[in-house]
Amino acid sequence: MTSCLSVALCVDGANVDQAAVTIASVLVHLSSGPPLTFHVFHDAPPSRRSRRLERLRVAPHRVLVRYVENRFRDLALLDHVTPAALLRLQLGEFLPDLDRVLYLDADMLAVADVRPLLATDLGGAVAGAVQDLGLHAALAEEEVTGRPDHLLHVRDALGWDPDNCTYVNSGMLLLDLAALRRERFGERAGQLVIDHPDRFRWRDQDAINLLLRGRVALLDPRWNTMVWLLERETRRHYVDEGAAALQRRDPWLLHFSGACKPWDHLVDIPDYRRWWRAAVRTSPLWALRWLRLLVATALTPAWRSVERKRRRLHAKLFSGSSAR
Repeated sequence: MTSCLSVALCVDGANVDQAAVTIASVLVHLSSGPPLTFHVFHDAPPSRRSRRLERLRVAPHRVLVRYVENRFRDLALLDHVTPAALLRLQLGEFLPDLDRVLYLDADMLAVADVRPLLATDLGGAVAGAVQDLGLHAALAEEEVTGRPDHLLHVRDALGWDPDNCTYVNSGMLLLDLAALRRERFGERAGQLVIDHPDRFRWRDQDAINLLLRGRVALLDPRWNTMVWLLERETRRHYVDEGAAALQRRDPWLLHFSGACKPWDHLVDIPDYRRWWRAAVRTSPLWALRWLRLLVATALTPAWRSVERKRRRLHAKLFSGSSAR
């Protein structure tokens, strides 16, 4: 099988700068071989930020930013899933001349060479992905605690038996676009999400799992290492120990999933610091962002102390004036 040479990302105005970090991290670790083309689908008009991405110096590789209409724009934000993320459902139509593409979320950071991933034989499957350790950990926890939440979602929204299912994360997808186009996957998946906006908690990810069930090749878990789950999530004790051990010891793609992103917080986690180092190397603007967050973080305790003293003084003066 010919190795895939195309990588796709889907962004909006809020994460176009982060896409540049993802792309740069892929290229820093890339081994020698044919050049890659990065297709970035942006669901907003050109902006100063998107123009910076267009000018990213990656030769001999290419970055192509494409401005597209987003049919999911009117769908409300649900569990941190943005309308731009749903554009991945349409990659077959957006890239009609490509038979294969690697999709990456813009909150991914490559820390290893992705050429082995690009060359993966899917063995007849229409997609390759990594099992969503977070969801499966939640299912295992709820079986023990008896407090169903994700169990109900899997059973009612997807119609699956929670004890006999495999759910994958869509932050990294190796897609057979030719096969997906033949079955009109983009059209069917997109319409499913639009027609049932409240049914699917993870929108496009649910649609991918539902429509492609049994035809997704499970890839090495190191290709989608969800940092927050392994570091801070309370249910991490229910995660598949074998997969988690591989991810901790030797991650290949770090995925900063969830609401807490490294670019919004200076979290004391090694992999978050790793993201910041990569970002600062990508653009000096990230260094300024880091400094602003550093100052804000340092001032927060002091500001809280001053505010508490001000409130106590105000209460004391107010109490005295009332007594008079």
